[in-house]
Amino acid sequence: MKFRFHYILLLLLSTVSGNGQTITIDAQIEPPKIIENSLKMGNPGLAGKEITINNKFLSLAGKPMIPVMGEIHFSRCNPDKWEELILKMKANGITIISTYVFWIYHEEEKSVFNWNGSKNLKHFIELCKKHDVWAYPRIGPWCHGEVRNGGLPDWIVNQKTFKPRTNDAKYLEHVDHWYREISEQLKGLYYKDDGPIIGIQLENEYWRGKGGEKHIMTLKNMALKYGMDVPMYTITGWRNTSTPENEVIPLWGGYPAAPWNTDIKKIKSNASYVFNKPINDQSIGNEASTAKYKPNYSLYPYFTCELGIGNQISEHRRPILNPIDGVTIATSNVASGSNLPGYYVFAGGLNPVGKHTTLHEERYESGYWNEYPIISYDFQAAIRETGEIASAYHKLKPLHYFLSEFGEQLAPMTPIIPLDNNNPDNLQYALRVKDNSGYLFVSNYYRGYKKSTKQDVQFHIKLKEGDIKMPSSPIKIEDSTVFIWPVNLKMGHNILKYATAQPICNIENKKTEDWYFKESKNINTEFLFDSKNIETITINGRKQEKTNNIYFLKSIKTGLNNPIIIKNTNGSVKRVFVLSEKQMDTFWYLKSRNKTYAFLSTANLTMDKNENIKVFSTHETDQVIALNSALKLSGKTKNGFKYYTIKNENKHINFKLEKVDLINEAKWLQISPEHYKGKNEMYHKQFFKAFKLENTADIKKATFHFLAEETCIIRINGKWLNQNIAIEKTNELDFTGYLKKGENDILLDFPYLKNKKAFVGVLEVEFYNANKICIPTDISWLNTEQYKIPAPWDTVRNKTKPVITEKPIQFKDFGFTPYRYQLTLNKDQVDAYKNVYLRINYSGDKITCYSGKNLVADNFNNDTTWSINLTDITLKKDTPLIFEIEPFKKDPKIYFDKQPDFTKTGINTLEINPEFSTRLEIKN
Repeated sequence: MKFRFHYILLLLLSTVSGNGQTITIDAQIEPPKIIENSLKMGNPGLAGKEITINNKFLSLAGKPMIPVMGEIHFSRCNPDKWEELILKMKANGITIISTYVFWIYHEEEKSVFNWNGSKNLKHFIELCKKHDVWAYPRIGPWCHGEVRNGGLPDWIVNQKTFKPRTNDAKYLEHVDHWYREISEQLKGLYYKDDGPIIGIQLENEYWRGKGGEKHIMTLKNMALKYGMDVPMYTITGWRNTSTPENEVIPLWGGYPAAPWNTDIKKIKSNASYVFNKPINDQSIGNEASTAKYKPNYSLYPYFTCELGIGNQISEHRRPILNPIDGVTIATSNVASGSNLPGYYVFAGGLNPVGKHTTLHEERYESGYWNEYPIISYDFQAAIRETGEIASAYHKLKPLHYFLSEFGEQLAPMTPIIPLDNNNPDNLQYALRVKDNSGYLFVSNYYRGYKKSTKQDVQFHIKLKEGDIKMPSSPIKIEDSTVFIWPVNLKMGHNILKYATAQPICNIENKKTEDWYFKESKNINTEFLFDSKNIETITINGRKQEKTNNIYFLKSIKTGLNNPIIIKNTNGSVKRVFVLSEKQMDTFWYLKSRNKTYAFLSTANLTMDKNENIKVFSTHETDQVIALNSALKLSGKTKNGFKYYTIKNENKHINFKLEKVDLINEAKWLQISPEHYKGKNEMYHKQFFKAFKLENTADIKKATFHFLAEETCIIRINGKWLNQNIAIEKTNELDFTGYLKKGENDILLDFPYLKNKKAFVGVLEVEFYNANKICIPTDISWLNTEQYKIPAPWDTVRNKTKPVITEKPIQFKDFGFTPYRYQLTLNKDQVDAYKNVYLRINYSGDKITCYSGKNLVADNFNNDTTWSINLTDITLKKDTPLIFEIEPFKKDPKIYFDKQPDFTKTGINTLEINPEFSTRLEIKN
C-alpha cells in the first residue's frame, strides 16, 4: 500500500507484556485532504437529493454515506420473481442494485432486438424505483459476466471487417446503435428525472492502459449523447484498466476463490483477506500484472463493484465457500478505507439459451477461458440461483445494517493500517478514525487457512483527547473471528467510550430508544460509558455504579431478556441489547420511506413499499418477534416485545423417482423375416426412418445408441457410416456430421436371417442451444425385404411396419444410459406454491435436468447438495423431468475443497421442500 492510494499507513507499535500483546495504535493524525468538485460526473439529481462524490466518499444531500451495491442479472432471473428478489436484496441492506446488460441477449441476430420477458430492462429498473433502491446498469458493450463472447453477439465477433472493443468506426457504429437501444429502455428513469439510476458502468476490464483512454471517453460521450446523464460514471479498475483522469471512477474487487486459475492447486495466498491490500487488486481474472500504467488513484474514492460472497464453479475448480467468506472480504475492504462495498454477484440466476447457441462462457466453441455450466449461474451467492436465502446472506446483514446507520460518521474516517500484515496467520486490524472517535476492525479469518488463536490481546488507542485501552483485560481471538468495535461512539446524549461488541442500529420505540449490538465470537461483552447526562444504568433491575465519571459494564449477557437500561437526566431512556451471532442471523432491519422496523424471526422477511411484511421459509412453524411495532396478528407480549407464532399449512407434493435407461424408451425390432424363405437367402432386411430436425440452432452432437444381435451397415442421408459396429454389445455411434437440419433419413441394412434376432436403438440429437431430442426405434421405423440395396435416390416399395419383439433374455442387464433418472411430479401440487425447492445429493461429475427437449438445470458437482426451484422451470403436465449424470473420468484434473468419491455415480437422496409464505400488515 502506498501513499498515492490516499491511505495513511502507520507502523503500529506493539508492546509485549508477559504472555500478552498490547497493540498500540497512534490515532493522533491529520486527515488527508478532501478534494471536492474535481470528478467530471453528470447531473447530481434534484435539489435536496443531490448525489456528489469527492476523492473519499459519496454524499447524499451533503451528508456522507456508505451505500451497499449488490449485483443481480435481471436477464438470468425469472421476471415473475424480480420484485421478490429486489425486496430480498433490500431487506439485506442493499441500497444499489447493479446489473449487466448483455448485448448478445438482446441482439443475438443483427438488428433484431428483444427487450421482452426476462430481457425487459425497463420493467426491472421500474421495479427498483417502486421499492426505493438505486439502480446501476453496466452497459458494456463488452461485459464478460461469464457470458458467451463476454456479451458481444456472434455476428460482431465473427466478422472480419473491424476490430471490436476499439475506436474502429465500423465497430462504433454498432455500439452507437446498441447504446441508443439501451437509452430507450432507460429514458425517464435517471436520477435527474427522480428515477433510480444513479450511475453507469462503461465497458468492463478494459486493460489497454493509456492507449485505451480514448475509447473509454468515446463510450462516455456516446452515453451522454443518448441522455445517460448520471451522478457517477465508472469502470472496473484492476490491472491496467484505461482510466481517463477524473472522467470515470475505477471500481475494485476481490474474491474468495479463483475459477480462472490455470492450476488445480489449493489457493494459499489471497489478498482479499488482508486489510492493507492495494486498491488495484491484481488477483481478479489473472495471476499477476506487470503493467507500468499507473493512474493517480488518489483522485478517486475507494469504491468496489466485485466483492465475492462466492464464486462460480468451473469445470476444473470446485470450491465450497464458507458463509463468512463474503463478509470477511467486505469487512477487509471497509477497514482499508472503502466507502462503497459492491458485490458480484449478490443473487445468482439461470443462464437463458439463445436461438442459435447456448449463452454461457465455454471454451470449445467461443474460445473463452473457462468451462462453466450451461444453465447454472448460482455463484454460491447470498441469494442462490433458486432464490433461496443462503447462510452468507445472514452473515452480511449486520455489516450492511451497520453501514446504513453509521456510514455518515464512518465515511470521512481515515484508515490506520499496520505496514506488514501479509502473513496469512497475522491478526488483521485497522482503526478508522476522525477527530476523537473511530471504529476498530479486526479479523482472524483467512480462507483455506486455520489461523492460530491470538492469545492475550489488548488494544491501546492513542487519541488526541486521551487514550483508550480495550478491552479492560487481555482476550483471546479465535480463528474465524471478525468484528467492528466502536471508539467514542455518540449515542444521542451519551458517549460510549468503547464496546467489545459491534453496533448494528438504533430504533425508536414508543417509550425508549433501543440500540442493538452483535456479540463478538467467544469474547466477553464490555461497555464503557461516559457518565455525562446519565442519571442511572440498570441491568436486570440492578443499579450499576460509576467510577471516575465512567460506567464500566462487563460480562453482558445476550438476548432480549438482558437489556442495559440507561435513564438520562433529560428523562429519555435507552435500552441496549447484545445479540449472539446466532440471534443476529435472525435479526431483520427493514426500511420504508416513512419508518424503520426491526424483527427477530426464524423465517426470512421482506417488506414492500406499503409496509406489508412477507414471512417465508420451508419450516412448518415460525416465530416472529416485533421489536418496535405490532402486526395485525394475534400474539403475546413479553418484555415489551410482541411474539407471534405462524403455522404454515403443508400441502404435500407427491413425486416418484425411478431409474429409466434410455433403452427402455425404444422397442426391439425383429431383424429376421416372419416367414423365412430359402430362395431369398441373398436378400437383405432393411429398416428405414425418415424424420425432420427442426431447430433454430445447428446440430452439436448426434449419438445413435445401438444394440443388435447381428451385424449391419448404416447409411445416413446417403452416406455410409464408416464406424465399427460391435455385435451383442452397446454401441455409441457418432452421427454428428451426417445429420442435417430439415429432412433426414436412415437406412439399417441387415443380412437375411433364419434365426430369430432383433435390434434396438435410440438416436440422441443435441443442438447448440441446449435442446435435445430422442428418436427411438419403434413402430414408425419401416422395413422391407429385398435383394437390392437401394441407391439414395431410389424409391423403396413394399415398406411395412416392423415386428415388435420382446427384449432377448440375454440382454436383460444391458442398457445405454445407466445413470439416467425420471422424476414424476404432480404439477398442480407444485403450482400451489410460489417456490418449491428440489434438493438432490448425487455422486458423479456433472448432472443435467431436461423438461421435454429443453435443458432446464445443470450442476458441476462439488460434493454439496444441489437445489432446483421447480417453479422457475417449465413443468409440463404428464411430462417427467429427466436427470442424467456424467461419471467422473479417471484421474480428473479438478480442484476440490472436499474430495468426492470418484468411483460412485448416481442419485443418493432427493427431497422436495415447498416454501411457505405469509403476508402480514403492520398496525398503525
